[in-house]
Amino acid sequence: MLLLKKWITLIVLMFVLSTVFISDSSLVQGITTAKYFWFAASVCGASLIIPFQLSKKNEIRVTDFFFAAFAIYVCINYFCLNGNPNMRWWLAMLMIPLYVAVRTVAANENMRRLLLAAILAVVLIQAIWGLLQLYGFTRSFHNLYKITGTFFNPGPYSGFFAVGVPLALSYSLDKSLLRCERWLGMATLLAADLVLPAAMSRAAWIAAIVGSVLVLCSVYRSEIKRRLKKLSFYVAILVAACFLAMAMLVGLYYLKKDSADGRRVIWLASMEAVKESQLFGAGFGRFTAVYGDAQAAYFRKQERPLAQIMVADSPDYAFNEYVQIAVELGVVGLALFLLLICSCFVNFRSLIANHYALIAVLVFAAFSYPFSVLPLAILFVFLLALSASSSKKIPVVLPLWFKALGVAACLCITACGACQILPKRAAYKEWSSIRLLYSLNIFDAVVKDYAEFYPKLRHEKYFLFEYALSLSKTEQYTESNRIFEEYLRYGSDPMVYNCIGNNFKEMGDCETAEKMYIRASQIVPNRHYPLYLLMMLYNETAQTEKATDMAQTLLNKPVKVQSTAIREMQQEAIKIINNN
Repeated sequence: MLLLKKWITLIVLMFVLSTVFISDSSLVQGITTAKYFWFAASVCGASLIIPFQLSKKNEIRVTDFFFAAFAIYVCINYFCLNGNPNMRWWLAMLMIPLYVAVRTVAANENMRRLLLAAILAVVLIQAIWGLLQLYGFTRSFHNLYKITGTFFNPGPYSGFFAVGVPLALSYSLDKSLLRCERWLGMATLLAADLVLPAAMSRAAWIAAIVGSVLVLCSVYRSEIKRRLKKLSFYVAILVAACFLAMAMLVGLYYLKKDSADGRRVIWLASMEAVKESQLFGAGFGRFTAVYGDAQAAYFRKQERPLAQIMVADSPDYAFNEYVQIAVELGVVGLALFLLLICSCFVNFRSLIANHYALIAVLVFAAFSYPFSVLPLAILFVFLLALSASSSKKIPVVLPLWFKALGVAACLCITACGACQILPKRAAYKEWSSIRLLYSLNIFDAVVKDYAEFYPKLRHEKYFLFEYALSLSKTEQYTESNRIFEEYLRYGSDPMVYNCIGNNFKEMGDCETAEKMYIRASQIVPNRHYPLYLLMMLYNETAQTEKATDMAQTLLNKPVKVQSTAIREMQQEAIKIINNN
């Protein structure tokens, strides 16, 4: 009976891990959104594990305390500064019962090993999937990239292997494991090493290398200590390591220089948002909404180098989870998160396989956005819960009624999350079919159908943009601007300000239209289109001098990527200069 219980538990948690493989082409962005519904359903099963694991023997660890503190803080922060539960919020909430489920199971050493083996198996399958894509046996999920696995692009896909490589290496070198476990580690390591170079993610390479070096240092600790007794050997190793690290970082920087420079601008601009709300942040999930104003403030503050202006954009993520946490949750939230992480590594001499994988996630998080990608967020929670089992014990015995209250809270969160997420699947499917009308510019029909699904999809910024633009095309300018304003709760794309400006212009409010165009030009200062709209507004309202000045500005503006649209705008500017 006990053996059956263990296998059922393992299978249920495997269903959660298998979220990474789910996609559905009948849904909008089905490679991403289909995972939401599978995850919500599988967490319902995982949460049922928790009551069966409840007993007086359950130990409370330091990591558990900090996880609870961080989760409570996120909830308070969200409802005080945002207060509009959306898909991201409910997915984040479901991580709480998932952590508790994995944590209660991982208290057993055998179950912990089985869960780590399950993670390795998932990574191995992903690697094989990627190799099949690379050699043309199956299709990629992105038109621009040959290899994505079951992700939308190779960045997060590579992050999966950044986690898998140190875990696989640890399993390969651990002689205390069963032969089948070591073979699984070797197979995963080989497959992951074949895929990682092709995926071209520098962040994943750095994370995999850091994790792997730590594994090797741990395995060969005694040999390294013996060698380090000789000072000359120590100096030689230190010099060589510094030289190789510098060479690697410089090489990786120049491999995709514009991308690296763009991320640096994002981090610098994000600091403006942190300064606005230092203590508690802008609110959970609001990074994209506040980033536009932060970047505009960054470029307004002083004249920036042209190189920075040319790489500026309107990102959905900070490409550094610690920066994003600081923006959304403030210094308090970042401090709690760092305390949560540090609690897992109290004793560096007793690191085990899951610790190296967790370190790889944390390194990858410094250059990418793993917590915003559902499969990687799930993997992080698994590794966090597994690592919590070996953190320091809290010498407090909690009464059984208190634990029962915690279980009830987990079940309640799961039920609420599932009830909020699962019914939306039909709306995503209908949205996918209605999008055909949108692509054909049949806006009257789009407005009618989108109005029906608006209550269920109002948290999706792309849906809001399409709905608002369709309203604008059918001359419902006031309602269009109302929906665009809702969009700005989730994003700050300068194109939205252009569209709002166009609506005001059609309503005869040219002064407000001008403000919107100027705001769009300040958010991403390398864009030509807002300046073109300003130029046309001045020209159409007989502001000749302003129109000529803006036309000259447009012509003198450096071009990031030459295109037909840019040439047409420049030709229009030349006409205005000649006519005036």
